[in-house]
Amino acid sequence: MTADGDSSLEEGSTFIHVRGPVGILSRFIRLKIPELLLQTDQLCTGGRLSLYSRVSFDYLVNRNHPIILILYLALLITCELLFLRATFLRISTFHQVLATCSALAPLVFTYLAVSSTSSTITAQNHHRKMRSYPYDHVLYHPGRSCSTCHFLKPARSKHCSICDVCVAKQDHHCVWIMNCVGQDNIVHFLGMLFSLSFVLIYGAYLAYTVLNQELQGYANAGEGQHWSTGLTWSQYAGCWSWALALDHRIGGVGLIALLTAPLALIMFGYHVYLIWAGTTTNESSKWSEWRSYIDEGLVYKLVGGTAKPSQSMCEPNFEPAVDWPIHSDQRLVRSEDGRPPVARPNGIDLNTNPDAPESSPAAGWKSVYGLHEIENLYDLGFWDNLKDVFYPA
Repeated sequence: MTADGDSSLEEGSTFIHVRGPVGILSRFIRLKIPELLLQTDQLCTGGRLSLYSRVSFDYLVNRNHPIILILYLALLITCELLFLRATFLRISTFHQVLATCSALAPLVFTYLAVSSTSSTITAQNHHRKMRSYPYDHVLYHPGRSCSTCHFLKPARSKHCSICDVCVAKQDHHCVWIMNCVGQDNIVHFLGMLFSLSFVLIYGAYLAYTVLNQELQGYANAGEGQHWSTGLTWSQYAGCWSWALALDHRIGGVGLIALLTAPLALIMFGYHVYLIWAGTTTNESSKWSEWRSYIDEGLVYKLVGGTAKPSQSMCEPNFEPAVDWPIHSDQRLVRSEDGRPPVARPNGIDLNTNPDAPESSPAAGWKSVYGLHEIENLYDLGFWDNLKDVFYPA
């Protein structure tokens, strides 16, 4: 329901309730097919297949398992060994050294990212982690405890339900490394993405170079003349198909590298963007929630004024002093009905004490129309953000 009582499609609604061909097709795909599959399974196996499927899905999605890591390492190591064995004697000494080093780099960084546990918040390092970042009172608020770990949550931290620990400056849980990417191992994760992107691009380049030399030799082209001179596009493509089939180890691994390099580059580029923006994957999700509230006209901002944390929250144990280059006194409020906060005789806002008697709207609160109006306390500029990644507090 909207604020004025009119019915509307709620968030997360689908085409299931829509009339016409689209609704019929949606109901058939999302309701009828699963129902038929369950009935068939119940008839054939007594429901055991559905049970095993649910257990397997829960294990793959909600458990910290090594399956993806093992598959990733097996594919990477196998391709590297096949490729180096087939090309090592056909390339120069410089490329032999560079190829060997570039093949080892992703394995080293993967090991470092997997084995790192220093981002995990424990009783021994909790005091230090509490003083790594200040609370911005937008995404993170002081005085909130983790119901699982039973200690106050430092700013920028998050409890990972898969690892079952709180992680300092948690970015995301990565199934490729069977670990959370956090404050102290994000450098290793970035190194893994960069080295993986490099080895894929470099491998595709070496495959092209070696096969191109083979084609040049078979074509018996004249001096200074490329083997493809005078060929049509279909002939050119046919020659490359023949070359790929001629040495399937070089051709196959080269194609895999060429097709997967964009994925690694996109992941690396996305995390460079997050550094530039002074945020993390987890925080970008939180900012998306604020954006949706802003689009609905529910967010109000107060700079300065009296909207400060309570005295109990200002105690060092709740909100310790942090040596941070910038400060912000902004406060945000998400209204339930789109109206600005209302002042109370005792200074309490409507949003925090709805039973208090109403008064006039509180002064200083202004509507927020875009995320650009909200200060990101953790954005220090690209170079300082990068410094914070490589040399965390």
